[in-house]
Amino acid sequence: METTVTNLVLLRDGLPVGAFFLAPGEETTIGRATDNRIILNDDRCSRLHAAVTWQGDGWYLRDLASRNGTVLNGRRVTDEVKLADGDQIQIGHAILQFRVAKLDASADNSEMISESLAAALGGAAKQTELTSHLIRVNDENKILRSLLELDTEIVGVSPAMENVLRMIQRVAPSRATVLIRGESGVGKELIARTVHANSQRRDKTMICLNCAALSESLLESELFGHEKGAFTGATERKIGKFEAADGSTLFLDEIAEMSPALQAKFLRVLEGQPFERVGGNKPIQVDVRVIAATNRDLEKEVARGWFRHDLFFRLHVLEILVPPLRKRREDVPLLADHFLGKFCAETKRKFHGFSSSALVMLDKYRWPGNVRELKNVVERAVLLGNPPLIEPEDLLLSTIRTTGSTGQSNLFPAVDNPAEFVPRTIDEMERILIRQTLEHFDWNKSRSSRALGIERTTLDRKIARYGLSRFGGSSGETDH
Repeated sequence: METTVTNLVLLRDGLPVGAFFLAPGEETTIGRATDNRIILNDDRCSRLHAAVTWQGDGWYLRDLASRNGTVLNGRRVTDEVKLADGDQIQIGHAILQFRVAKLDASADNSEMISESLAAALGGAAKQTELTSHLIRVNDENKILRSLLELDTEIVGVSPAMENVLRMIQRVAPSRATVLIRGESGVGKELIARTVHANSQRRDKTMICLNCAALSESLLESELFGHEKGAFTGATERKIGKFEAADGSTLFLDEIAEMSPALQAKFLRVLEGQPFERVGGNKPIQVDVRVIAATNRDLEKEVARGWFRHDLFFRLHVLEILVPPLRKRREDVPLLADHFLGKFCAETKRKFHGFSSSALVMLDKYRWPGNVRELKNVVERAVLLGNPPLIEPEDLLLSTIRTTGSTGQSNLFPAVDNPAEFVPRTIDEMERILIRQTLEHFDWNKSRSSRALGIERTTLDRKIARYGLSRFGGSSGETDH
């Protein structure tokens, strides 16, 4: 004699990770609330989302007026629908499969059922470990921000990011200058915004300026403003960033790119002295909190004479060190899921998450471009991938070394075997050196000339001499 056992199996990446047995006469509700039979920790799931009930001739699924709807085999449920073996129910990001098993009632099947389920779960456990971890760390991230009482969009639960958040909590209420240090792409501006959002100046807009984006004269004008007629093209008075940020916060990114002459004027304002607009003689006093950021080693810049030591000590009052992504790998799946949700909402594409193999690929990669690179990789995957999951082939990862990579540079590789040596002219070696230095600094000529130890004008002449260009066209296309 046969008996029927019915259950809902929770699937991740097509593999079972949990099972819920259905008993006739007992309604099984599904949702985020803790009093549901099946609890789904998913923001897209309503508190009381759907229900499965026995109605004499079979099991039926109905939606409970949920916010995002219930989907059965790809179609949205609008009325009660009878379930058949193998049907797949999608609620938020979760997939539940309806399964019916025929068992011999004369035999003791309990051991067989438990063993088969355990085997299924055990086989899936390794492949779904990162996905399961994601649910837990998402909750931890919210709890941590709540405990610290921080208004922030920072995503991360690693010990390194916990230290950053605690540092923000300490420095935000202060009026002191803050120096944020970290590699390119780690999110220094986001850290600055979080400091401002949790300070006493939060009611006023934070003003931002990238010091590497402008020439020395334009940067001075942007910072301090100018009077009408101060220089060619100054057809009217302009208010500088310091005046615009009066009573608020001024964020200066890539502070190490500021020229020594401008550093001196900047230092005087930091010390509370009034300044004048370019071409003006009226002293202007402002109340501004400065947050500066850099990806450069300022101690080395000071030693070389490229950064004023007195300005360094004035900026170095409160310091926040932002770790690179490769040193906080626990945050990679959480960040990836955060960006996936963001770009899915923007593009209306229906991705449920990352496959286990894709998560492993993200975890093993060193992320030379840090969080910015991860964001771009996920955006590309959402735009060009095929739902419902992001697969490894959707992830375009670079072969660029990270800043912290060990190993020898491939610019002038050592040759152990003299037979492999290839003679080169001095001009050819110089051309290679200049081209790779420019590429390393994303064709920022000011930074490249400093690294090469030559004047900016000398670098321009050599670029023209060797016919170098960023995009393969004329060398005049690239200028920073």
